[in-house]
Formats: sequence, C-alpha cells, structure tokens
Amino acid sequence: MNIDISLMYHDVFHNDIKESGFQNTGAIPYKIKSVDFEYQVSMIARYYEANNLDKNRIALTFDDGGESFYSIIAPILEKHGFKGYFFITTNCIGTQGFMNSVQIIDLHRRGHFIGTHSHTHPKNIAELPYAEIEKEWTNSVEILNNIISEKVKVASIPGGFYSRQSRIALLKNGIEMVFTSVPTKKIKHEDEVQYILGRFTIKNGIYNELIIELLKNNSVRQYYEFVKWRGLALIRSLLGNNYYLIREVLLKNHK
Repeated sequence: MNIDISLMYHDVFHNDIKESGFQNTGAIPYKIKSVDFEYQVSMIARYYEANNLDKNRIALTFDDGGESFYSIIAPILEKHGFKGYFFITTNCIGTQGFMNSVQIIDLHRRGHFIGTHSHTHPKNIAELPYAEIEKEWTNSVEILNNIISEKVKVASIPGGFYSRQSRIALLKNGIEMVFTSVPTKKIKHEDEVQYILGRFTIKNGIYNELIIELLKNNSVRQYYEFVKWRGLALIRSLLGNNYYLIREVLLKNHK
C-alpha cells in the first residue's frame, strides 16, 4: 500500500453551490469555491515538489459524484500532476448536478480512479439490515463495472458510517481499498486483500496553511483532527438520531 495520506473533498463550484452534487443542508459545508480549490491543489503540489515527494502517495478523494468532478476538479488535478479518486453515488448518475456515464468513462480513460460511494447514499448505511447493505454496494459496483468496462476496486463509505457488514459486502464485490472518514494516516489490512484507509476532511473555509500541516508527519494538526472526530463520534452515539436534527438546525442558522 503506497498511500501516505488521504484528503476527503466533495464538490467544487464556480459561482453557485447548486452547480454540483447534493443540495441538502448537510452537504453545504463541504462545497468549496473553485479558486480556493485550485490554490489548495497548487499548494499541495508545491509542497510535494519542494520535498521531493511522490504525488502518487497522496490520495485526493472526492465523494458523491457531482458534475464538478468532471468540469472543474479533474482539470485542476491534471494541471498539477495528480490523479483523483472519484467516488460515485450511482443512483444519481445523469441527474441534475451529477456526472453522466460518458463523463465517468472519460475520467477513467484519463487515468483517474473510479469507485463506489453506494447506490443511494443512505443516511446511515451502518444501520441497515445486511441484505440492504449488500444490495447498496452490489448495485453500485455492477453499474460502475458496466460503465467503465472494468472492475472497480475502490470505495468510500457514505457519511463515514463504516461497519464490518459494509466491509464484508464490499469484499464480496471485489473492492480492495475502502476509504472511511476517520482522520488518520493509519492503514488497516483486512483479510489479506482489503485495505481500510482513513481521510482528513477538507471543508469550505479551512485555512489553507492547515492543509500543509496535515501533510506533515505526526503533526499536531493530525492529532487535533482525530481527537475532534472522536469527540463528535461520542456525542453522536449519545444523542442517536437527535444528533442529526440538532446538526441540521445549527447548519440552517449558520447560513
């Protein structure tokens, strides 16, 4: 496994957040302006070049399957020497704000990684019965395999709700690399064929310098993000579904 760190992005937009991807309240904080995104990618590229680091050892990942993957993100990545990991919610392919099959094929042809992000992006896939979890992943993988005429081997978990049941279903569908939302550089190797990787989330409004801090080995910022994530996970477990109601209210009031 030759990935040192993974960053998690979602949509990028030029002028309007409605240009790409999901439009629910919870998706808004993850939408980044194109000028900010290009600056971040150029900054990461300069850091890797200045330190003689291999650009293939950072996974720049993108969740949901928004149209900006094709029109904005991929050209910027290619300009700076990176390949993206593009995770697709297959039920949304060809719908408003999302990529179509032709665009997915072209990204694959250009050397980017195409992966599954489930079929319908359940609110909490970990809470579903195993049969539904398996159906989510099987449907999505089959659709993507047919689109790119090749077996997809990477996946990311919607909402970060990783579970053993999803891992088993993904393994049955030939997925060798699974990205979670746990902010860590540690990589787990399961069943000798499947790697589980964490990711550091990049949201709108992040100080660009903090991204560079995340890239450094054993940085304080990495530990801070992990501790913050553990705290939120504890709060979420205590509040249950009330957590999402409270979060939605707070996000709406913040707009």
